[in-house]
Amino acid sequence: MNHAFANHGIPRTVNVDGLTCLAFNEQAPGTPVVLIHGLLCSIYFWYPKHLSVFGDRPVYSIALPGHYPAPALKSGEQITPGRLVEAVFSQIEALIGQRRCVLVGHSTGAHAALLAAAARPEKVEGVVSIGGSLSGKEEGGIYAAFQRLAKFGLPGRSLIALGLKVNAVSLGVHKIFMRDVVAEPDRFFEDTDANHYVSYYFPALKAISGLSMASYFRDLASLDLRPYMPKVTAPVLVMSGNQDPYVPIPNTEALHASLTNSKMTLIDRSGHLPMFENWPLYHAAMTSFMDRVSSKADVEETAR
Repeated sequence: MNHAFANHGIPRTVNVDGLTCLAFNEQAPGTPVVLIHGLLCSIYFWYPKHLSVFGDRPVYSIALPGHYPAPALKSGEQITPGRLVEAVFSQIEALIGQRRCVLVGHSTGAHAALLAAAARPEKVEGVVSIGGSLSGKEEGGIYAAFQRLAKFGLPGRSLIALGLKVNAVSLGVHKIFMRDVVAEPDRFFEDTDANHYVSYYFPALKAISGLSMASYFRDLASLDLRPYMPKVTAPVLVMSGNQDPYVPIPNTEALHASLTNSKMTLIDRSGHLPMFENWPLYHAAMTSFMDRVSSKADVEETAR
């Protein structure tokens, strides 16, 4: 894969209510882009070299509660739609004040982005859902196994934490787990940037709280986005790999159908990481959508 990247520079680290964010290209004039990582990930999920896809805009990587470097979830703390929305907007308001933004979420981060857009439509210029769906219930892969374990209380969550500890023993072991995530693992790991990317986020993965993640697996199993989607008024790009092991195509189609202003894009030869598995198609879909929503925002700003 030959990628052409813009340099977004060294990010500024910002702490907001115990959550750590990364701020890139803050002085750029465009519509701010807010990135929300998924389950088991962190603010380091978004590979800096890939931020060129957002053009000359400020970019912020914000955190989901309980994900390193945020503190672990407290005993008994639950992940609910309200908790996710609260976390998203506490960070957004500290970073960009009352400016409108584009939310880009991956997997569980896509759920958070869509819930945030439903709760505060006046704050959101557009949404990109990558590997999102209408439910937090996992359909397959190791995530589905973890959700089944989470039903067995603390013993089940302890087994999940042990499994995640094994996953982070070494890069080599983690790459074995990664074969459950991407559509064509051999092709994925032949790519230099993909290997650099795994090395980039791996230290944060090693530091993540396994019990916090187990609580997510427990709570996401009952997450239902259907009542909230009619309240999303911003344009939405519903993106998924056409071989995503966690989000079957009918689930992507159902999310698209539930929204009043959405476009669906399936990325060929891709699993749960389309930005690495098929960069040209990912780049084309993302830049087209970003240009569309940002042009609309610029016209509205001029009219004011």
